[in-house]
Amino acid sequence: MKLPKKLLLSTVLLSSFASVNSWADTAMSWNLARDMYLMTVAAPANSPWAFLENKSGVNASANYTPFPTFVADQCNGNPSTCWKDDAGGAWTGIPKKDYTFTGSGTSFVFKQGDVITHPWSNAQTIFRWASPVAGNINALGRINDLHNACGDGINWSINLEDTVLQSGSIANGGSTTFSLNNVAVTTTSKLYLVIDKKGNNSCDATSLDLLITR
Repeated sequence: MKLPKKLLLSTVLLSSFASVNSWADTAMSWNLARDMYLMTVAAPANSPWAFLENKSGVNASANYTPFPTFVADQCNGNPSTCWKDDAGGAWTGIPKKDYTFTGSGTSFVFKQGDVITHPWSNAQTIFRWASPVAGNINALGRINDLHNACGDGINWSINLEDTVLQSGSIANGGSTTFSLNNVAVTTTSKLYLVIDKKGNNSCDATSLDLLITR
């Protein structure tokens, strides 16, 4: 049976609202890209997600701080929502439309709906998930070094508080996946995905996915 147009629109809007409010302790999954795409403020109420940087030189959660600037929909002239440090240079964002970056002798496309980040010479970029649940969770992720024209790749780790659960190194232009199973959390636990430069931060634009399930 064909749904009336008004009813169909209401269903779509309700679905979007449910996605935004899927952060509660009744949720079964948390999708970083989906949740970021719907954000219109830097830190939505009750969201488990936060977008941070670490400029201390010591990789410890006590040193992670929120990006000082948030821009919705149009960031640095591009169709993107971003969290950034204008003074430091590090940033995290999610394109609202495909757009092409050109630099260092090459070009590539930032794709709509992909989570993008760029650490800086003195700053790691960090994605935080603050658990709204107690029990066991799983995490599945993908990390890609997008810009292979220069630089030396990136380092990454996924940490529960300050305990490293998995970590790795990606070659320039390379990619990797990670998977965590049955990680015990409480309602005070925090999971961090940390993206860092290697020897330098040249061409360190990185895309990633992170899906957490219970």
